Amino acid sequence: METESEEHLPFLDIDIYRRPDGSLGHREYRKPTHTNLYLDARSHHHPSSKQAALSTLVHRARALCDQDSLRGELEFLKDIFRRNGYNDRQIHRALNRRPNHNQHDDRRDTAFVGTIFNRISRMLSRHNIKSVGLPPKKKSNFLRPVKEHLGLRTPGIYSIPCECGKVYIGQTGHSVGTRLKEHQRHLRLEHPDKSAVAEHSIELDHRIQFQKKRHTRL
Repeated sequence: METESEEHLPFLDIDIYRRPDGSLGHREYRKPTHTNLYLDARSHHHPSSKQAALSTLVHRARALCDQDSLRGELEFLKDIFRRNGYNDRQIHRALNRRPNHNQHDDRRDTAFVGTIFNRISRMLSRHNIKSVGLPPKKKSNFLRPVKEHLGLRTPGIYSIPCECGKVYIGQTGHSVGTRLKEHQRHLRLEHPDKSAVAEHSIELDHRIQFQKKRHTRL
């Protein structure tokens, strides 16, 4: 539960504060750990993406701040934009921009100087071909998902419980998944001499709980 502290009460993204006359005001709230780091002006993103980052923060300020707090919030954003590398022209555009989804701003490409994409998009525009800038892939896009069961595809130590409470623990130099399938096949074909798991199940008529298997990568 959030409680009022020094006449301020944070609620989601809004800081509700108490005015001297007892009325309530509201302005944008930032956590104490907020770093004020946004999309850097020197990054190789399309200018429309960088300009949109600024415009979004300005729109957010106007939506969350009352008239008493809005001016101070906009001055604060100006300082933050400069710290992130944006010039006065870009800041002025963000502060004075009004949404118009039907109008295309062709000047946005001129800010993307010194990049290969800018040169290519200029050449394509001469032939009425529109180009769209996409951010580069992250390293995580080239790696397997963390939640994927990699252990079954690698050598390791594994355990297979039985309904009687006993647990078989084995180790394999092949993939754990391959070894588990071998145990299941030996049990299905009734080959107790090839698998201790199959031997236990066949001799005592116990049900092996393969679905509760566990494994650890080596």
